[in-house]
Amino acid sequence: MSTIQLRTPIPGPKSRALSDRRAKAVPRGLSHGTPIYVAKAKDAWLEDVDGNRYLDFAGGIGCLNVGHRRDEVLDAVKDQLDHFLHTCVQVTPYESYVRLAERMNEITPGNFAKKTIFINSGAEAVENAVKIARAYTKRPGIIAFEDAFHGRTMMTLALTSKTHPYKAGFPRSPARFIAFPLLTAIAAPIR
Repeated sequence: MSTIQLRTPIPGPKSRALSDRRAKAVPRGLSHGTPIYVAKAKDAWLEDVDGNRYLDFAGGIGCLNVGHRRDEVLDAVKDQLDHFLHTCVQVTPYESYVRLAERMNEITPGNFAKKTIFINSGAEAVENAVKIARAYTKRPGIIAFEDAFHGRTMMTLALTSKTHPYKAGFPRSPARFIAFPLLTAIAAPIR
């Protein structure tokens, strides 16, 4: 059987129905690159809700370099679920975080001391990289390439030059913030 299987026009009726539902429930700022809705995936293929099967050339935009639902990955996930799901390493750290950081430091090129932090999104990684670079260089400026995408947070949107669909109708840069001593203001009357 061929990996690619087209059973309906693209998009199929179920994908079109989901697209109509999406238009009513999800903001336009969250764009998508294809008109299909995925029902399942394995290795390098995706199957949409209409039963059409495709090769996945995006892989979660580079997040699934080993493919969908690889047995080794599923086994590791199941093993982790037997221990705990999520504790937030900033609150209650765990050995596997340290072990993975050590491994990343070991395989990262260069003959110098290294440290690793794991971040939950590309935008958070970009913001931390900018924060670290500015602290190290003591320089306030940031250079960003034309047509580059950096994320959807205010700082990463300021770095992103693509107006549509990410920035249309939004302020050009982060708002001005004013510090307010909230805890002091609340605690003063209690004393």
